[in-house]
Amino acid sequence: MQVIKKIAWAAVLMQLMFAAAASAQCTIRLSGTVTDSETKQPLPGATIVIKENGLSVKSDDKGVYRLEGLCPGFYTLHISHIGCLPVEVAWQVSADERRNISLPHSVTQLQEVAVTGHAAKEVTTAPVESLSGKELEKTRGLTLGEALKKVNGVTSLTTGPNVSKPVINGLHSNRVLILNNGIRQEGQQWGSEHAPEVDPFLANKMVVIKGAGALRYGGDAIGGVVLVEPKALPVTPGLGGEVNFAGFSNNRLGAVSAIIEQQVPKLPGLSWRLQGTLRKGGNVKTPDYWLDNTGVEEYNFSGAIGWKKPQYGVELFYSQFNTNLGVFEGSHIGNREDLDNVIKQQRPLPEFTEGFSYDIERPYQHVEHELFKIKSYLNTGKAGRLNLVLARQFNYRDELDRKSALSVNKMNLNLTTYNAELLWDHFSWKGLRGTVGATGTYQENSYRSRLFIPNYESLQWGAFWTEKWESANQQWLVEGGIRYDNKQYYNLGDNAGAIHYPEQDYASISGSLGAQYRVTDNFHVSVNAARAWRPPGVNELYATGLHHGAAVYVDGDPYLKPEDAAKFNTTLHYDISDKLEADVNLYYNHISNFIFQQPTDSIVVTIRGAFPYTFYRQSDVTMKGMDAQVRWQFLPKWQLTSKASILRAYNETDNDWLINMPADRFENELSFTPGNYKAFKENYISVSVSNVLKQTRTPANLQDKNDPRGQDLLAPPSGYTLVGLEAGSTVHFGKQPVSFILGAANLLNTRYRDYLNFFRYFADEPGRNIYLKVKMPLQFGKKASI
Repeated sequence: MQVIKKIAWAAVLMQLMFAAAASAQCTIRLSGTVTDSETKQPLPGATIVIKENGLSVKSDDKGVYRLEGLCPGFYTLHISHIGCLPVEVAWQVSADERRNISLPHSVTQLQEVAVTGHAAKEVTTAPVESLSGKELEKTRGLTLGEALKKVNGVTSLTTGPNVSKPVINGLHSNRVLILNNGIRQEGQQWGSEHAPEVDPFLANKMVVIKGAGALRYGGDAIGGVVLVEPKALPVTPGLGGEVNFAGFSNNRLGAVSAIIEQQVPKLPGLSWRLQGTLRKGGNVKTPDYWLDNTGVEEYNFSGAIGWKKPQYGVELFYSQFNTNLGVFEGSHIGNREDLDNVIKQQRPLPEFTEGFSYDIERPYQHVEHELFKIKSYLNTGKAGRLNLVLARQFNYRDELDRKSALSVNKMNLNLTTYNAELLWDHFSWKGLRGTVGATGTYQENSYRSRLFIPNYESLQWGAFWTEKWESANQQWLVEGGIRYDNKQYYNLGDNAGAIHYPEQDYASISGSLGAQYRVTDNFHVSVNAARAWRPPGVNELYATGLHHGAAVYVDGDPYLKPEDAAKFNTTLHYDISDKLEADVNLYYNHISNFIFQQPTDSIVVTIRGAFPYTFYRQSDVTMKGMDAQVRWQFLPKWQLTSKASILRAYNETDNDWLINMPADRFENELSFTPGNYKAFKENYISVSVSNVLKQTRTPANLQDKNDPRGQDLLAPPSGYTLVGLEAGSTVHFGKQPVSFILGAANLLNTRYRDYLNFFRYFADEPGRNIYLKVKMPLQFGKKASI
């Protein structure tokens, strides 16, 4: 059977190699208004040229421009107008976006031009935020989960100092889809301590789509979608690259990542890229003590090659992610008495806080993840474009317990996933643009040694149709879609054949509808309603035993029902030139049969130690809240950015608050940009203050409502305030620019614990962390592409 499947997949891949092929969604529209930066008046007749493909348009009488029919990629726009200085805008494009551009008037040509335009905004009715450019560079060296915390409304679920995964408006894990280079990430992501196996250095842009409206990517995206997008392959001849270095003081972590790429001059249409990352850190230090065995090692690489022609193209991509993660020894405690003492004393046992080391001993995890994909397009005349993507992922995971004498103190999981996606994008027809598509995923999982997740196979397939309409004056935007999905679990069993696991088959329909109205060019309102569903994950259904990295004992329930979500979003956006910009997103989410891990006050003692007992259960819940952000340039060189994220999650079934939800969070950043000074360009210094309140909305203990612990082993930790400081500059050594960022996180070495960290039972969060980041673009020859 397996041989037949592999042959079938190979045949399909070979057919694609010769038939078609490089990107999906080649119906992207870029638009905006060109204005004079001094008079603020629209500039009719401004010329906008995309340097990579020569596409050129002129702004209309109101200064409005539109660029149609673009594929996802990296573009450089050259904007010019008589009487103004021309400017160039680099733009990583993945969906419809709008960006207003200000041209400096020629009479100010001797003055410094600091800003050339607004940040691009996705043209959609769903709440969307992204990280790119300088903001993305500030996250280099961090994990994907930590980097995404820069996006308002996104927090992270952490397990110790090295593992984090994104939480969007209180939802995480299988409810948040992560697309790595266009492919749905499929590892053992069900675990809270299983971070996404994605190298953030590969990303040129990260996009977060909040809510259940991202039908294009899957009907189970109840929490949202994270798109990790690498830079498109170069289209102009030349050889270039980039090297990044990052160093962190707390755990003495060092990271280096390099990219080299080329568009082959003698073979127009042929481009390639190689990339690699090394990352190594030792034990983490809290303000008061070290955390033994919390080191990390990581080595990743990827390669891509593409052949692109106007009517067809093909791109091949391969990546491998490898990591060794130490698990804090103090979280795997030998007996119940010691565990009770650690929780009571709020400090690990002394033998687990001995000092710094790069060594990684038991308990630890070793994870490998590889991805191979082929994507392609073929123009179907003037009607549209056909896109096909095929991928194979293999995820290997070893989890080794503290004691090595017994063979059962090890768990190995092997997960192989095949993805297929066929899409047809139709070009504009009476103002409508849309996509019809079908997706399929087959998975096979096996285990060795200790049982936690059984052997199984799963098959998931779906079909969808989305449409978007925008009025000619860009005042109205309406979009909607519908999707059907089916998922099955079958061929389940343990290696001894002693346990019966019931097979499951789930199917349902998802849909979304949204509208946006531009009241003025500076103010628009969006509303979006979506219905989504999610079948239970394999861990929620069948897990039993020690959840290694989280250090808890877990029992699944094979008869859980699918989650059924209805979500409503209202987004307000307001901006005035480059001085003031504000976004507010209000949301309401009702989820029937919400699945969550219920903590208890029970402790299970095993041969591997004593661990808190948890189990999966379901309730009807509501989640409502607000994400707000204001950016205000109150003086020419001073800017204040404030963010607020508020969530109320209520368990309607229990008539009580829902457990393990993010506390309210507020962030403020004050930046000063003094301007350029000789060889020092793009200088800035900023100070940030993050304030996280204590989570007071937790479910009460049914036996003793005055027990501050509620239904947990430990009461929620106190709120905390962290201060950060950062400065950056780009120094030109001759013609070679080098960018530097020097900063400190938790500058005041504040002692605190976070409610969303599973290790809050055992230890404090990391203390002060000073970092240095260096970026050096490389150019070989006069026409290097980076």
